[in-house]
Amino acid sequence: MSIENFKFCQALEGIVGASNVSGTMRLHGVEMAAVCTPETEPQAAEIIRFAASNKIAVVPYGSGTGQCIGYPPPRDSLVLSTRKLATLIQHEPADMVATAQAGMQLADFQSALATRGQWLPLDGPPNATLGGLAATDRSGACAHGYGTLRDMVLGMKVINGDGVLRKCGGKVVKNVTGYAMEKLYIGSLGTLGLITEITFKLRPLPGNRDGWHIAVMDLRHGVESMRKIAALNLPLEMIQLLSTQAAAALFTRLEVSAPLHLLVSAAGTAVELDRIDGEINAVASASRFQWRTLDFLYVQPDTEGQALVRFWCVPSRLGQTLELLLSGLSENGAWLTGITGGACVLRLAPARTKELTEGLTRLGVNFRFDDAQGFSIEAPFGPPRPEAALMKRIKTALDPQGILNPGR
Repeated sequence: MSIENFKFCQALEGIVGASNVSGTMRLHGVEMAAVCTPETEPQAAEIIRFAASNKIAVVPYGSGTGQCIGYPPPRDSLVLSTRKLATLIQHEPADMVATAQAGMQLADFQSALATRGQWLPLDGPPNATLGGLAATDRSGACAHGYGTLRDMVLGMKVINGDGVLRKCGGKVVKNVTGYAMEKLYIGSLGTLGLITEITFKLRPLPGNRDGWHIAVMDLRHGVESMRKIAALNLPLEMIQLLSTQAAAALFTRLEVSAPLHLLVSAAGTAVELDRIDGEINAVASASRFQWRTLDFLYVQPDTEGQALVRFWCVPSRLGQTLELLLSGLSENGAWLTGITGGACVLRLAPARTKELTEGLTRLGVNFRFDDAQGFSIEAPFGPPRPEAALMKRIKTALDPQGILNPGR
């Protein structure tokens, strides 16, 4: 079905108003039928019910920072934007929890929390929406010290494929009634429901933050240094091994010339940071610097024939995983990794993609291919997982008509 269909246009405008229905958009190079921007949850639910009754594919859309993940959407899909569902609903500083609509951007959420001395310890793209971060389960390098996004979500509201608005979890930390259904939607890529509201548990803003830079001579040296620092069990925010290209993107000026760069950060009192500095320098020669803000670490492909590979592994497999991945590193390919996974920009062709898929699967590494430039990847999530059949049954139960991000 296309936006040119008069009844389709008229029905959408009748739900959200003519000003909230716009023309086409291209995602993954595929033409969408229309973009609908509801102003309320009931409007969003009605759009999904209308789409289900007419078998129209729906693509939940926040800021678009996660649209590169997985397969392209079907042609003439309906884009459902959360741009106008962007209100901070409640912030309880004493309880250290906050509830916001899913279309609120991370930077705006952090700014609002900062006025009361708190923050959400995520280092995602500042323009990413809270719903998009949850749907893609993006946590960033800070997961080393603060846990993943999954650990921070207390509850949410979701509109499933039947157009019913449901509540999951709660708005307090001690909530133990029933199943933690809110976790089901984290990382589901919008295939199970449109997230409209999320409640997070928060942290106090750190008073001081320092970083440490360690010049690394080769991959083995870098992985070994990471393991030594991780073994100290210090209250660190992150430990990241970066290529020169990734480090140059993060720092405007690199004072140390080295093939690789190890970056460590920690927050705390001046006494705590001095102690951390001493322990880090006992196992590695580190240069300490003040880091006022925790800059977001991200790498992305920018040339045709490149793709981003994200991977997650146990620490003991990190060295083997990097050796496999970096053998195909793009000439100027940026990459970064923590002790349990990271992201690499690689040159990819069908044969190389197959080789990586087989090698990573042999190592027991979870991975996916994102944001391929100028070509498609047959299996961006790798081979089928053992739980695939169960996942399909859950999808059918929550999205009976299969309209939400089909095939994603």
